[in-house]
Amino acid sequence: MIRHTTVAVDPPALGRGVLAFVLVQAGAWVGDERTRARLTALPEVEEAHVVAGRASLLVKVRTASPPGLQDTLRRIYYMDGITGTEAIMVLETMFERPPDPRPPDREDR
Repeated sequence: MIRHTTVAVDPPALGRGVLAFVLVQAGAWVGDERTRARLTALPEVEEAHVVAGRASLLVKVRTASPPGLQDTLRRIYYMDGITGTEAIMVLETMFERPPDPRPPDREDR
């Protein structure tokens, strides 16, 4: 099922050359609408996922520079309930691809 179509944009051409994945720790449940609204309000945040493990959220962030990343991390850190962040800065993207819309082959299971 196709939910939408999109255009592939070159982030560095838009001034968003720094990519990081951020593990966000929280002292309380953050998979709520309030947290969603706060993260959505940050234009640098492209994705946010509630995850299992020592972190509560995995957030994909694109900024223009490392200082811009630091500023975004600071804004996330100061949100209610957030107790820590751990950023993993991407040095090079080997590849990105959308999900294959074809049903999986039964033999692959």
